[in-house]
Amino acid sequence: MAKDVNPLISVLMPVYNGQQYVAEAIASILNQTYKHFELLIIDDGSSDSSEQIIKGFEDSRIVYIKNETNKGLIFTLNRGIGLSKGTYIARMDADDVSVATRFEKQIEEFKKDEKLVVCGSFIKTFGNGTERLIDYMPVSHAQIISSIFFTCPFAHPSVIINKEALLKLNDFYREDYRYSEDYDLWSRLVFVGNTINIPESLLNYRIHDKQVSTVFEDHKYQSVSKIQSNILSQFHIFPSLSESEFLLNLFKGISKQDEDYLNSGLTFLDKLHHQFAIKYPNYLEEHSQVVVSRWLKICGNSGMGLLNIKLAFKLPFFKLKYLKFRDFIKLLYKTITKYSQLDKH
Repeated sequence: MAKDVNPLISVLMPVYNGQQYVAEAIASILNQTYKHFELLIIDDGSSDSSEQIIKGFEDSRIVYIKNETNKGLIFTLNRGIGLSKGTYIARMDADDVSVATRFEKQIEEFKKDEKLVVCGSFIKTFGNGTERLIDYMPVSHAQIISSIFFTCPFAHPSVIINKEALLKLNDFYREDYRYSEDYDLWSRLVFVGNTINIPESLLNYRIHDKQVSTVFEDHKYQSVSKIQSNILSQFHIFPSLSESEFLLNLFKGISKQDEDYLNSGLTFLDKLHHQFAIKYPNYLEEHSQVVVSRWLKICGNSGMGLLNIKLAFKLPFFKLKYLKFRDFIKLLYKTITKYSQLDKH
């Protein structure tokens, strides 16, 4: 295909010793139904045969760049942003596979909403012997901004980002938030413009034991806690150590067999709900639904029998309309089976 001198999309694909999967990842991008893109493949000092595999593809849309030494993902992504020519920046990992219509469907969303800054999608995991559709991510901007306190709302390699919005930030991917650098980026971009996830799997996400999220989990959660504090500051909340611990446990989905701990958590969630209502009154229904769902999970994971249910309905702003039937059934099941998923500290 002839080189596009003004590509609409710049696809950033970092590669580090990716010989096992990189060819499949590249092919899934080159086979997109939407054709107007450049594919920036940045080799981060690989010592395997990744370079030979990449150079084996003959397509003028590929721009091959190589770091002379291994600089790490954050440096490599920021370098790619600086070199990109597109109006939009698409992320792609060297071990994943994009569905052929991914870019076409995401660009349509940007055409429909000029304020859209991030568009992700559901994903399907594969590679560990089973396939699983990840379809519980927040979809609308109201749901995403309501969830940002408790979860990373996007699958990183599924997103397309408006580059103009990205340039409004002082920094892109930040070293201070290593292993959660994507969560940090979303925690700032959600306040720049609209965000969505397309409720359809547009990326196949490979699971394997060498992933950063698996190897550096403790470092990841240190970054998550800092990011959560940054988000709360947008709502004029400056958490105590115990509140930060509770919020991080909400992110992890773990609890404690401690009624006082959970009652303190109720007080914190009520404070958050009040501050959220001041900043985003139009999103309060979505926020309430998100918090109720997260709270029921924490109650169910506390392993305190019928007290789980008593605490679940004790949330000050709880209403039946915020209760998802699926969440309630899970709470009942966990209560009956005395299930627990607890903080080990």
